[in-house]
Amino acid sequence: MGWFSRLFSGHREHAPVNAAQERTEPTMPQELAAQQEAPTAPAPFEAASPASLPVDPLPWLLNSAPLTAADLSEAERSALQVLDKTLALPAIPDNLLPRAAALIPQLIALVRQTDLPVPAIAERVGKDAVLAAELMRLASSPYYRVQGDVTDLEQAISLIGLQGLQTVIARVLLKPIYQAAPGPLGGRVSPRMWEHSEALARHTAILSAPAGQSVFDGYLAGMLHDTGWTIALTVIDRANITLDLPASEAFGHALNERVHRLFGHAARRWDITPGFKEFARDARHNGPTLAVHPMAAVLREAHARCMAELSPQQTVAAPLGN
Repeated sequence: MGWFSRLFSGHREHAPVNAAQERTEPTMPQELAAQQEAPTAPAPFEAASPASLPVDPLPWLLNSAPLTAADLSEAERSALQVLDKTLALPAIPDNLLPRAAALIPQLIALVRQTDLPVPAIAERVGKDAVLAAELMRLASSPYYRVQGDVTDLEQAISLIGLQGLQTVIARVLLKPIYQAAPGPLGGRVSPRMWEHSEALARHTAILSAPAGQSVFDGYLAGMLHDTGWTIALTVIDRANITLDLPASEAFGHALNERVHRLFGHAARRWDITPGFKEFARDARHNGPTLAVHPMAAVLREAHARCMAELSPQQTVAAPLGN
């Protein structure tokens, strides 16, 4: 929790917590505001440039060997085609990300309640034992303990501040979204998905403030971006497509493009903050290569740092289905 304490240290003396005073949302870029509602088509399979994309997490998520230089296989082409059909739908079906339908509204409701005075927030948080325990654990960490022993939720909330509180809420509420999904691919990535999303959220939050972006929006973008992976792998599993691993580089790059757009397609309905919703809209319309929202560049750098942190831990498993 040391990184977390340092990240939000500037907020520890603000009490009561007042969102109107502490939270500022990034201004929507003119290029983004001028976009039409119709998204651009995903890039052709071979068109994506590896240098312009985040470090590919597919081998690490699937615990497989590195991507190969082979051409796209028929199974890989079929997988990309079913993903394009999903992207063409008016909205992502709830059954592709079932836990989000219940958890995102809870997150929105709790985040909006952080506008309340500290005693009212403490009363609401105290009704959730897991959330209360996480808040007390953070506020009792060595960084904050220099202020004295933390004895109750009101004191804990005052110490960690608004963005610290919101981020703890997001972390606790969103973890179940990445619980094991049925299917060969979903089951294979489940042991690593939460670890990846948590690391990505951490790096995105750290990089957001220097880039002029909301730290909380950055944390949300990193924490929820892997919902694109969950949707993509669930769609492929339900289409009964068996991928041979390791996958090809062409497939990995094309899949990254679609994962980013799938995240945006799902997240544009999640009205958590205005800044997050703007980024989701940009992700849906432009993908990672043509993005105009500043958070896209933050997320790319966070992806690189995330994979540099995680990939040394990789061990290679047997090919899928063998």
